[in-house]
Amino acid sequence: MVSTAGGRPWDPGTFARLCRARDYLAAHYARPVFLAEAAREASLSPFYFNRLFTQAFHETPHEFITRQRIDQAKKLLLAGNRSVTDICFEVGYVSLGSFSTRFHSLTGLSPAAFRGEARRTFGGFGVRWPLYYIPGCFQQFFLAEH
Repeated sequence: MVSTAGGRPWDPGTFARLCRARDYLAAHYARPVFLAEAAREASLSPFYFNRLFTQAFHETPHEFITRQRIDQAKKLLLAGNRSVTDICFEVGYVSLGSFSTRFHSLTGLSPAAFRGEARRTFGGFGVRWPLYYIPGCFQQFFLAEH
């Protein structure tokens, strides 16, 4: 049996099905994925799947997909000069406003400000050494004003 942080025992088969569903969500983050569809991957009812997924991974399936989308958006913002609108649609959002609002709520910066801050911080090295790949603790240490 696999044990979660809360001490709840997990049947290895159930945990494997949850992982399979999480992998499915990760592979399809850029399109709408309904809870019932992900639950079907885990062979669970949608309500039970949502509850077990949240207990196992400490985030809801929706939060997981959102995190995948924002992480991919960060990579795309740092990788070139594509428009924020193009990136918004590529990562699965249908509204630039909702994308920008969610991006800001999770990163503290708008998508354009995130790109600008990375370029300001790293100059010409932003594409080869993007801020996204540097752990936050290193960012705070090396970027702190002394």
